[in-house]
Amino acid sequence: MANYMTLNDGNRIPLVALGTSRIPAEKIEGCVKIALDMGYRHIDTAFHYGNERTIGKALREYMENSNLKREDVYITTKLDSCYMEENAVVPALDESLRRLDLEYVDLFLIHGPYALQTLHHFPEKSPLVSEFMPVDLRETWKGMEATVLNGKARSIGVSNFNSKQLEYICETARIQPAVNQVEVHARFPQKKLHDFCKSRNIQLEAYCPLGSPFFKGSGLVNAIQSSDNLVEHPIIAKFAEKYRRTPGQILLRNIVQRGIFVIPKSETPRRIKENIQIFSFSLSEEDMKKIDELDNGVRRFKLSHYDGHPNYPFHTDF
Repeated sequence: MANYMTLNDGNRIPLVALGTSRIPAEKIEGCVKIALDMGYRHIDTAFHYGNERTIGKALREYMENSNLKREDVYITTKLDSCYMEENAVVPALDESLRRLDLEYVDLFLIHGPYALQTLHHFPEKSPLVSEFMPVDLRETWKGMEATVLNGKARSIGVSNFNSKQLEYICETARIQPAVNQVEVHARFPQKKLHDFCKSRNIQLEAYCPLGSPFFKGSGLVNAIQSSDNLVEHPIIAKFAEKYRRTPGQILLRNIVQRGIFVIPKSETPRRIKENIQIFSFSLSEEDMKKIDELDNGVRRFKLSHYDGHPNYPFHTDF
């Protein structure tokens, strides 16, 4: 199985990215450099994470001291909810590019469909919640299209969108969304949304692919915390023993084998290395079905601080 996928715009994307959300600031630079050493060629960040400057520094220093070129590394960043008005989109990407010290990003995503009051400045990290603001998602998408037309983004897509919101954008889009980045793991495999995206030639991308077993943040963000740890589930442990792999590798291989690319987050060098070593084995069809049975339909990242916004996406099935 190839370790990359071709998107609907013809651009290729690596199947495994280093997720950088919630990695402590003092560890980001080291994690990026370790990941590149381990063979990662996709780094996922966002304005909201407040780490674009550090990632840009790590990339610049790594490329200066290696044979790696800009075109060898795939960079994803995201439009913050505070810049969803059409005329705010390009300036927001310009700021991300300044912080990353790049001329373009490979993939630019709308971080979520819930717009907040537009900021007319760029803080180091945007507020988690501010005043809700109704913004037509088609207008935001026009701004996203402008980033492709001006050469500052190679591909564009969305994150945390449901099928109705995707359909709404697609009906008038000049450039179709290439990616929808959402929560996907064995407990919440998103099969209906995956089928919908496949029918529109939109690629699904999985955040939280291990079920976020060690999440220590707010319950407003993740309602499950670590009470249901997929990495320690007996079925996953049994397959780890059978295939002589780690539980994390089993969980990631399951998602990639479904045709979904993954962005596992880790700040531990051993796990960073293990998370990309999933291309030398395959799960049997029978074992894939056994993992399917772990589906309990429970979303972990409910982002309930946005509940009540007119574009809150999680009140529908998919």
